[in-house]
Amino acid sequence: MGTVYKRSYRNYLVSRDLQLHLISQSFIYVCIMVLVSIGIILYPLIHDILFLDDLDRQYQAAQTFLSLVKWLIPTILLLLVLFMGHLIVITHRICGPLVNFVHTFDRLAQGDLTRKVHLRKGDYLSSECERINHMIDGISDIITRLQGDHRKLMITLQDIKEQVNDIDTKEKIEVLLEMIRQEAKHIADTLAYFRTGDKEAGENHRP
Repeated sequence: MGTVYKRSYRNYLVSRDLQLHLISQSFIYVCIMVLVSIGIILYPLIHDILFLDDLDRQYQAAQTFLSLVKWLIPTILLLLVLFMGHLIVITHRICGPLVNFVHTFDRLAQGDLTRKVHLRKGDYLSSECERINHMIDGISDIITRLQGDHRKLMITLQDIKEQVNDIDTKEKIEVLLEMIRQEAKHIADTLAYFRTGDKEAGENHRP
């Protein structure tokens, strides 16, 4: 990857709907896992408290239960807060590039091939970014070739226009038409790189 584009990290919810969806789903899953783990850990103590006939063992189980809960609750809350912060950062590093992709695609749809996808340090999807930028470079090269072929065709047509009074034989006309056909073939060959759903248009561009 080339130079890294540095943008502000202040707005962590760059794609609010997607990020909130990912965060909520992950957070719910983790909460379920935590509750299941707590249940497995505390089940023997709860069983002793509720079902043992020995009051001394019930008391010891209750003391152990209260001691565990005293430490488990703040620990779990702290872990959930840290996990939430981690989710925000991770989704930001994923959704930030996705938003950048969307903006680049919008510009491409408008015919602007100058915009590239830039990532911040730590962003994910760097491989996808390189592929998109490579695609933009490829399209830009093809468009440049088309523009060059178009300029050559216009120059040829201008030359024919200037020589039209000197054209007096069939052979000269055929030579000039062949020149035009060759220039048009170059344009058609370049356009052949693109595939569209219009089969008739694709066949018409074949030399």
